[in-house]
Amino acid sequence: MLVKIKLKNTGKTILVNDKVYEYLTGNPYLAQIEFVKNLREHSLGYSFFQKHWKQASGKYKVETIYLHRLIAEKFIPQEESDEPLYVQFKNGDNKDCRLENLAWVNRSKLVRNTKYVQGKTQFRGVSKVDKKYRAVLYNKNERIFLGRFDTPEEAAYIYNREAEKIFGKTRSLNKLSKKITEKFDEKYQSE
Repeated sequence: MLVKIKLKNTGKTILVNDKVYEYLTGNPYLAQIEFVKNLREHSLGYSFFQKHWKQASGKYKVETIYLHRLIAEKFIPQEESDEPLYVQFKNGDNKDCRLENLAWVNRSKLVRNTKYVQGKTQFRGVSKVDKKYRAVLYNKNERIFLGRFDTPEEAAYIYNREAEKIFGKTRSLNKLSKKITEKFDEKYQSE
């Protein structure tokens, strides 16, 4: 069974499994701080609890608990890793905190599954150099130069093609129209 929890600062809701909800409401500390009642939406879209506790010295201590991380730490086993691990929303929806939607991943996998693109070209892995567009991707901290192209769309197409070969289909692939994709499929079909 699933439970919807309304966020305090927006009208939005988050989705959790019933056993997670039982933990969140039954844990003595979380019940004491009214964790569920005080969940809010972060500016980045995550659900979190934050409280400023006044100390004896008169200063304040800030306590921040991200819901997805709390759930993963309690319910999802972590594999041994030499790298720091992060919690990924498998379907990309950070309001979906069901156990089957959360996974521990390394930074590389986390970044590969984000939609966020920065840069002037608005394409991931594409930058303008002089009058051409350069396509570059990274794999295990290794920079892979993919070439220089006449248009940002062509550079983005090559980036997508090579990224998909290495990482598979991820949400980080550039969004290109069907017309542009077909044009470059035809141009690069022999490769």
